[in-house]
Amino acid sequence: MNRSTAIVWIDARQAVIVRWQGAEARLVRIDSDVPAHHRATGHVRHDASVRPGGGVPKAAGEPRRLEHLAQFLDDVAGRLPDDDDLLILGPGTVHERLHRDVAERDRRHGLDRLVTSEASPRLSDRQLVARLRHLTGADAPRQTVGAYRWSEAIPHRGSGGTVVEPRRVVAKPARRRAGGAP
Repeated sequence: MNRSTAIVWIDARQAVIVRWQGAEARLVRIDSDVPAHHRATGHVRHDASVRPGGGVPKAAGEPRRLEHLAQFLDDVAGRLPDDDDLLILGPGTVHERLHRDVAERDRRHGLDRLVTSEASPRLSDRQLVARLRHLTGADAPRQTVGAYRWSEAIPHRGSGGTVVEPRRVVAKPARRRAGGAP
């Protein structure tokens, strides 16, 4: 990609923004005060004017939760760089709401950037930085480690065949047959 890129991982509890600053990746964490669903809804009320079995249940605290979520998404969108392409990741629907809000904000302000959204489980800081490296084309060089992987030239026999000498960390225990004989 020619343009700089930022990654946002978001759910209702936290957002993590990853972008390049200088020669290293910087992470910014934003914690939310959005109440969880079970604390926000509490008791579910039914409209008394509707006959039994009819009507739509009304959640006691859901409007409050949605207000907090909208405020959190606005805070996150305000901290995103205007000139970077964005990849928005996260579980559930919060990342989709942020994608919609950022796209609408870009349309209003006349910004032309690529904003994409993908479902993703929780990613560690290292996974987010590796994903950013991959998107920007700056993948870290791989090093091979272990008895069966070599980071240097593979030794060859005089006949041209490769020499592979696997090593064991511990001696392999002998298998015993039934009756006590080895």
